[in-house]
Amino acid sequence: MNRRWLITIGIIVLALIVIGVLHENGMLNFEWSGLTMIFAALAGPYTLVKSWLLKDKRTQELLEKQQVRKTTEIEHRKQTDVEINAREKRIQDLNKEIQKSEKKIKEIEEKKQNVEKEVNGMSIKELQDEGIDLFGA
Repeated sequence: MNRRWLITIGIIVLALIVIGVLHENGMLNFEWSGLTMIFAALAGPYTLVKSWLLKDKRTQELLEKQQVRKTTEIEHRKQTDVEINAREKRIQDLNKEIQKSEKKIKEIEEKKQNVEKEVNGMSIKELQDEGIDLFGA
C-alpha cells in the first residue's frame, strides 16, 4: 500500500477518535440536529470500540445496585411469606374457635328451648317448688 494511503487512513482514524471523545464529553451538541446526528454517527465506531475495551463505571454501578436490590427483594419475599403463613395459621385457628363457639351457642339454645318447654309444661305448684329450691325461701 502506498504511504499516502496509510497517512490518510491514520488521519481519518485520529479524526474519528477526536470526534468520539468530543461527542462523549457533550461538546458536539449543536442547534442544528442534522449536524449533531452526523457527528454522533462518526463517533459511533469510537464508542463501540471503547465499550468493548473498557468497562463503564456507571454501568457497573447500576449492575451492582441491581444485584443488591435483587438479593434484598429475595430476603423481603421470604420474610413476607413467613408473615403471611403465620397470619393464615392464625386465621385458621380463629375460624376453628368460631366454629366451636357456634356449636356451644347451638347447644345453649337447645337447652334453653328444652327448659322453656319444661317450664311451660309445669304447673304453678311445681314452678313455686322449683323457685324455692333454686333461690331458697
